Amino acid sequence: MKKMFTLSKLNRHAAALFLTIVLLHVSSSCGKKLDIVASNAGADDTQWASVSDTRAALMGIYGLLRAAMVDNYAHWVYGEMRYGDLVPYIRADLRAVADNRLNASFPIVKELSNWRRFYAVINAAALFIERAPAVLAVDRRYTERDLKFDIAQARTIRAFAYFYMVRIWGDVPLLTRSYDDGIFAEVARTPERTVLAFAEEELLAAAQELPYLYAEGSQQYYGEGFNTWVGVLVNKISAYTILAHLCAWQGKYLNAEVYARFALANAQQSRIVAYSVNDLVNRTSGLFAPSDKNQILAIRASYVFSEATATGHIESLSLAYPLVTRTRPDIYVPKDTINKLFLQASDTRFGVDTISGLITTNYFTDFNGDIPIFSKINVIRAGDGDPDFSLFGSNIVFSRLEELQLLYAEICAVLGNTDEAMLYLNFVRSNRGTSPFIMASGSDLVDEIFAERRRELMGEGWRWYDQVRHARIKRNNPTVNTLIEEGGIFWPISGEVLQRNRKLIQNAYWR
Repeated sequence: MKKMFTLSKLNRHAAALFLTIVLLHVSSSCGKKLDIVASNAGADDTQWASVSDTRAALMGIYGLLRAAMVDNYAHWVYGEMRYGDLVPYIRADLRAVADNRLNASFPIVKELSNWRRFYAVINAAALFIERAPAVLAVDRRYTERDLKFDIAQARTIRAFAYFYMVRIWGDVPLLTRSYDDGIFAEVARTPERTVLAFAEEELLAAAQELPYLYAEGSQQYYGEGFNTWVGVLVNKISAYTILAHLCAWQGKYLNAEVYARFALANAQQSRIVAYSVNDLVNRTSGLFAPSDKNQILAIRASYVFSEATATGHIESLSLAYPLVTRTRPDIYVPKDTINKLFLQASDTRFGVDTISGLITTNYFTDFNGDIPIFSKINVIRAGDGDPDFSLFGSNIVFSRLEELQLLYAEICAVLGNTDEAMLYLNFVRSNRGTSPFIMASGSDLVDEIFAERRRELMGEGWRWYDQVRHARIKRNNPTVNTLIEEGGIFWPISGEVLQRNRKLIQNAYWR
């Protein structure tokens, strides 16, 4: 049986450090740097004396990133709800987000306007970069190689957090060192392009140090072999994929092409492969399950290691009877939307044979019922849980090979390389049992690529950001294009944040 590792598999020192970071992160005591109290866990030199300390601190960064992405269903509310295919059933707070009323006075909307949890990630990463080198001098077990890998991971996660925040708030304060020194100076927002330039520089530097695989062959990393780390930690392909997305978001498609092409050409060195729909959605062995399947970038939440939660995962919003014991889901995909998107009976994600009436449905359950249940991601406990005991342990998958292939198709189409764009679009279509796209069909290539992303990546946190990129390219979505021009694609900044830092100015659209 494969030896598994998740962020909870830490020694007692690691658990204590992570708990300290989280408690400081959510504290409401004094301090004005941004809106959060400095996370000074690990500032004491005695906490940076051994490889146990570096391992604990590194895993703490990953844990904080997971917390930031699942808190108040953040990854899915940010990425799927605004003008999305997943729509609220009766929840007024989610309806406010769906309608882009992001200044509505609902607790979840207010909480998601607060960037505190992302700066906890950034500060923990900066603290690691500054303090980890000291361990090299005092613990012979800590090697130059491991220090290089560790710092590269911290730089990658920090850059990813900045990219993630820029997509949500636009201009955000740029901090390049930790703030565990008790100085809580107020900081103004930094222009989006400057923040992303810093993130790009960090990712490029980290990519040179990151391995394709950790503990390959007979090697070990923190005393563990390959099976412990595969699919858990960021690697070279993760960094180049984030770089490609960072540049595509800015419309820098020439740069994005270089990064995405490198990631695709070298993906197999990180054992990243394409998956069938069955391999994708299987509850116990699929890509979202606690399996050994690899992803480009994912955050795991294993039930076995007490990381599964009753809230925060998409399943606690999207699942309902007969999968769990609740009558109606909080969000669902209407039948009209499903029928509009999935047009071919052979589509292994969802297809209807109009002659026999037979339905192929791997993304939905009970399609013929009143409300189709979006069950593409359905990991209760370890994938085999009791519906009466709904703890969800699915992975948050930011990118996988199919997502990267479709991003590269988008990049190539924008740059006019239609043959390459069609090639990668059709890789995905073929793997899903649908007919290839051909230019003679009369359909627009860019539109078809984004339509395929809409089908393939449903529920994975991409819908809103894809709408923004699509509208920037085609200029054919009046609602989103108006929001782009007026700054309405960004969230407002939390009132709590503004009160703590007088140098901050509210996003213009929400003043």
